[in-house]
Amino acid sequence: MKSAGTPVGTAPAAQPDGDFFAATHYADWVRGSLHAMATRPNAIALYDSTISEPSGLLAELVAKALVIPSDEGGPRFGSRYVSVFANGNRFLVNALCARYGETPERLQTVTGVTGGLQLILRALVKPGERVLIENPGFKILSNLALEAGAVVDDLERPAPDFGVDPARVAAQLTPDTRLVVLTNPHNPTGTCLDHATLTAVARAAARVGALLVVDEVYGDFSRRPSTGLAAKLAPNIISLSSLTKVFGLFALKCGWMVADPDVLARIRARQPEGDVGVSKLAHAVAAHVLENADTFDRHWQAVMTATTPVLRRHADAMRQDGLIEGAVPASGCLYFPRIVGVADTWALTRYLWNQADLLVAPGDYFGLAGHVRLGYAGDAETLDKGLTRLHAGLRAWRNR
Repeated sequence: MKSAGTPVGTAPAAQPDGDFFAATHYADWVRGSLHAMATRPNAIALYDSTISEPSGLLAELVAKALVIPSDEGGPRFGSRYVSVFANGNRFLVNALCARYGETPERLQTVTGVTGGLQLILRALVKPGERVLIENPGFKILSNLALEAGAVVDDLERPAPDFGVDPARVAAQLTPDTRLVVLTNPHNPTGTCLDHATLTAVARAAARVGALLVVDEVYGDFSRRPSTGLAAKLAPNIISLSSLTKVFGLFALKCGWMVADPDVLARIRARQPEGDVGVSKLAHAVAAHVLENADTFDRHWQAVMTATTPVLRRHADAMRQDGLIEGAVPASGCLYFPRIVGVADTWALTRYLWNQADLLVAPGDYFGLAGHVRLGYAGDAETLDKGLTRLHAGLRAWRNR
């Protein structure tokens, strides 16, 4: 159990030289690693958790669709450049509804999953009330709840399958629990929960008047969008997602929240200004992206078709050598293997950086030491080189 102010994802004490591996939070570790990478041109990072940005596709779309020629005073923005103040960009909302089989009254656009969860917390959770959040997990979600003044209870997702037991959820719920927060597919492991499990968790939450929030930012990796979001399963489920991970379009700051209209009405009543960070320009671009989603779907599918066999080949080899444990997920772009015989993940990942010019994310940042999180949605050739370094580095670590 954590209360407001309790550190989450705590690293070793800071070193006097400013070693970024001493960062308390994952975001600070990433920022520090980017500065360090700039000084090492041969270094490889394998922690990225998103599809590589399709900047060429995005530039082409903007050039052709967003800005149109005009005989009166030069070029101008096209019809998708509309206000987002009331209910979001209507073209974007309609495109999202078409993609996920939703209706506009069940959908609100936001800047992303983080922005959506902040709205929910501010609207529905009072200081001192409880939020049940998975562990291991993406600790930013826990940190947001703590910043809102909530008490965070850990819902353990035990190795090796990292599933969720609805009975365990039910046992941990209290009359003061307002939210249960899950990621699906799971960040950091890529494990997918089926509809029966999510429905059972929602039913348990409903018995204490709680809502189930499902972060589905990786969802399109594991299902056809037309099968719908988790919010379709029960009236007390809120689905959150964005263009950040599957499409790789983090620059657009475009996300969405889907829920029963009564739930959205409660959120809007308490947070009438909505997500103030939503950009009229960015969401106009996002509308064009979603209206041309097939093009961007083909991009990520091509990336994963190239990279997934590379990861599986190296993972098989490292498992055969007894260096790692854990199956590669059936879909997605994350892998969270256990490093056999390693308890001090900080020391290992620092060693890999210093000896192999390789960055992998310590599992400690996600609540489980002894594991590392790998991302494999970038360039296949770079991934191959990086995983070769990881294999050799783990062997060298063992033989020190």
